[in-house]
Amino acid sequence: MQYFTLIGGFTGFVLAFLVSLLANKNLEASVFNATIGCILTALLFRVFRFVIEYCAKQVVAEKTRLRELERSSTPDSPPPDNTPDAPAQPAA
Repeated sequence: MQYFTLIGGFTGFVLAFLVSLLANKNLEASVFNATIGCILTALLFRVFRFVIEYCAKQVVAEKTRLRELERSSTPDSPPPDNTPDAPAQPAA
């Protein structure tokens, strides 16, 4: 996620540059269009990253809330005894 915006900008630059060249634009116009495409796509990818992180935080918060709700709704049971079993004593 560290380079998400950078990858978006690079992708936008390459796509806009190729589309401009395929549309028979001159090199200066193609580079200008690619620069605009780079900036807009980088910003778009940044928004996508924000949305993804927000959704992930909401999922984690909801799972934590449900886990705490489940723990509070179950009756308290005694903690397991971790001591070794004592030998059984015969009944008199």
